[in-house]
Formats: sequence, C-alpha cells, structure tokens
Amino acid sequence: MKKIPASRSNLLLMEMIISVLLFSFASAVCLQIFVKASLLSKDTAELDAVVRYASSAAEILSQPEHTIEHFKTFYPEASVEEQEAYLWFDEVFNICTREEAAYEMQAASSPKDGHTTIWSVIIRRSNSLEELYRLEGTAYRQHTLLEDQ
Repeated sequence: MKKIPASRSNLLLMEMIISVLLFSFASAVCLQIFVKASLLSKDTAELDAVVRYASSAAEILSQPEHTIEHFKTFYPEASVEEQEAYLWFDEVFNICTREEAAYEMQAASSPKDGHTTIWSVIIRRSNSLEELYRLEGTAYRQHTLLEDQ
C-alpha cells in the first residue's frame, strides 16, 4: 500500500478549507441580497398602496363641485369632521376602524375664494405618525355666465 505524502494531504486540506470559506462568503453575500430585495419589495408594495389611495382621494377632492362631504359618499367608513376626513387602513391596506389601524389617511379641503378650493391628502403610519405620502392641489370651478345673472 502506498502512503500519500504529508505535504500532499496538507495541501488538499488547505484547498478544502479555502473552498468552504469561499462558499460561506458567497452564501452570506447572496443571503444579504435576498433580504434586501425582500425589504425593498415590502416597501414598494406599501408605497404603491399609499399612492393609489392618495390619488383616489385627490381625484375626489380635485373636482370643483365636490366638497369634503362627497368623500363620505365614496368612502362610507370615513370620519368627516368640518373640513377634514379621516380613513384608516390595516397592515394590508384594507379599510378598518381607528383602533385596528396601521395607517391613516387625512383629506382636507378648504375654500380659498368663491371659485378656488385648496385640498390636501396625507397618509401616515398610525403608531408613529410618520408621513408616508402627501398630495396637495387646487381645484378651480370655472366662472360661467349663468352665475353672473
């Protein structure tokens, strides 16, 4: 029986150790990439839902003939107080009660003059009140000849 010289077995052992270390390093890098991608996907889904709801509310408020009371007709679950409306969402952006809410939307509308209305929509996290998205705008109701008479 032939014996493998010690120097060759030591070299083989060193190669295996280096291979395992490289594989471990590559695995750690790949794991970090997957975790980052998962977090980015979650943040993107959250921002997408926030933008959709804010755009929907802005579409309602940007109509010059609509007041904040019209918000209640589109969202019956909303709480309307004077010139503001509030709507609450859970973690997956289903409309819910204030107690169960993870997010809240505040829509406000106020007349500037006889024909101009200023509106804003703010969506924030309920627990930290961190503002996630804000839309502001102005609605102008065209002056017509029938209104002059």
